[in-house]
Amino acid sequence: MTSVARCRPSNWSEDAARLDASLARARTLLASDLLGGDLQEKVMAALGLIEHVAAFHDPAGGPDVAAVDAFLDRLDHLISGFDDYLAGTEDQSWAVRTYGPTAVTALVALVHAQYALFIDGPNTRGHLDRALAIESKITARALTDLSDTTTGRAAHCYAFGPNVAGIDLYPNVSMILLDSRLFRLTKDETFRLQARSLYGAIQALKLSDAPARYASPYAAASLGAKTRNVATLSSQNYLALALMTMFEITGDQRFSDEADRVLDAIETMRGPWCLAQVHKETCMPACSAKQACVTTSCTADRCTTGLLHHVVDGRLALPTDPVLFCSGCNLQTLYVIGYRRALANEPF
Repeated sequence: MTSVARCRPSNWSEDAARLDASLARARTLLASDLLGGDLQEKVMAALGLIEHVAAFHDPAGGPDVAAVDAFLDRLDHLISGFDDYLAGTEDQSWAVRTYGPTAVTALVALVHAQYALFIDGPNTRGHLDRALAIESKITARALTDLSDTTTGRAAHCYAFGPNVAGIDLYPNVSMILLDSRLFRLTKDETFRLQARSLYGAIQALKLSDAPARYASPYAAASLGAKTRNVATLSSQNYLALALMTMFEITGDQRFSDEADRVLDAIETMRGPWCLAQVHKETCMPACSAKQACVTTSCTADRCTTGLLHHVVDGRLALPTDPVLFCSGCNLQTLYVIGYRRALANEPF
């Protein structure tokens, strides 16, 4: 009889080690400070851990389910103090300040909805109820008539935050994701119609079609943009994911086709970066010219290529920009590509 070990691919142990490391990292992120750090990493960690539970049929009482429950309990304690909409936390949270209270609150609700969709356990209904309740509060606070100053196009869509004018990408793709999940969970046609309407609204931000790239107005000022041709990697990632979830709830091929064109645009965001360019810590004594200060230690400076943080005025990010490389965004892209492969019935 052939042994199990001989049936495994040659890199099985390496893949298993990477999985273990990824799970350990996800668990650490979910236990970390809610308002600090990289939002992308926390959201992707939660979504990925939920899918891991579903894929491996982890029992509802397993440790990873408990970790996600604890994470969402902490989030609920936070957002309930702000009436389920995170306006007013901008001073404490870099994420809310950067991406806006609508988008960040929507992502909290999305994790609740993701849990309800993939995990069948005693807390499932409670997470669905929370997702629905948060969606209702976001809609009451942020759904309004907006217009794009450049194109003049108007739409009924979600604002970046209270009293913030202009159509923005982040809040609306975050709500497309949430609405798509809520339609799958409830079959309430309101959510599917809303997702379609929001897709129409963000067309005001479309910069190109082949490849497909959409403007990210939230980042224009911080990046010193001179034109509207600003797109961040994280917003394009969420856009691609939103388009794929729309394909799931509509069966309309144009949404998956456009998701592919967005991924084509993301591919063009690859460029060089070095450790010394992205680590801004200060070591004592100071590191030499060929070293980088990483956390508190000097190490050899290493350079590679990766998907950079943004395109601004039609050019890739430069080391002189406020941000060059975003590790959480690159991990997010891996999740998005894996999701696309799953849609095509290919190995995730």
